[in-house]
Amino acid sequence: MAPVPARRDWLENVIRGERSLRVAGVASTFPFLRSFLNESIVDIGIIDLASPSESELSHGWVAELLDIVSIVVLASTADSWIFSKLLRAERGALLRADASAEQIVRAIQSTSDGLLTLDSSVGAPSEAAEDLFEDLTPREIDVLRLLAEGFGNREIASRLSISEHTTKFHIRSILGKLRASTRTEAVTRGFRSGLIEL
Repeated sequence: MAPVPARRDWLENVIRGERSLRVAGVASTFPFLRSFLNESIVDIGIIDLASPSESELSHGWVAELLDIVSIVVLASTADSWIFSKLLRAERGALLRADASAEQIVRAIQSTSDGLLTLDSSVGAPSEAAEDLFEDLTPREIDVLRLLAEGFGNREIASRLSISEHTTKFHIRSILGKLRASTRTEAVTRGFRSGLIEL
């Protein structure tokens, strides 16, 4: 959903330009989006918030939509409420409204993989960093950051010029140090503790 037709067209073209994605439909209001989701099979909803006032009005709708579908939110101003809501849901994405086409596509793909993508410039972690976890090494933080961006083991290994075996070793270590049972949980805890940000 996007508030301005030109912006909506741009977003639709960005998504259509990626072969792995398909646009199921476009809605200009939350009620229309809700109605569309009730009648269609949709994996991810993209919500583009035009102004701070719309962002505040959207909170009830965002909460309701999260019960139905994973969402990617593009926000023009900081919104700690939506940030926290997505953090608790452990899925979805919150990006700046001026995010690039590539960032938006990557956020959609990450959300489709069940991951969480949060840009701290449009929200803030709901909890301050605490010394709850063992310190991660700089290399583990690099791996965690790439996990947060939605990369798989092979891509992480390639980007960091390490073997897939070493990548798996780092991920096991990260899970242990962050007391996480899944990658998504590790990424969520990394965001909450301030270890990583977009």
